[in-house]
Amino acid sequence: MNTALGYRKKIQPKALNQYRQNEILNASPTELILKLYDLAIVSIKKNDIAKANQAITELISALNFDYQEVALGFFRLYRYCQQHLNQGNTHEPLTILQQLRDTWAKAFNLD
Repeated sequence: MNTALGYRKKIQPKALNQYRQNEILNASPTELILKLYDLAIVSIKKNDIAKANQAITELISALNFDYQEVALGFFRLYRYCQQHLNQGNTHEPLTILQQLRDTWAKAFNLD
């Protein structure tokens, strides 16, 4: 019985990773942005600043500078969040990212 349970525990993370990979590969661009917001938020809550910064960097790379004024506004917000995270301030970036995430989800009916 322990062997079967141990086997299940070993296979579960692999299956979960495959599920997540499929979920990402099949997600629309708007869903991917939402997932990046979620990753940044969860990472901040876990005090994983490096992972939060990576998620924010991906959000920055997704900006479309054909719409320069809007993209520049988001860029400044994202950089502001990164700077505060790097200074140990998690409250303000968390609040900003949660508001952006909720607005994004509402705008695209993703929640």
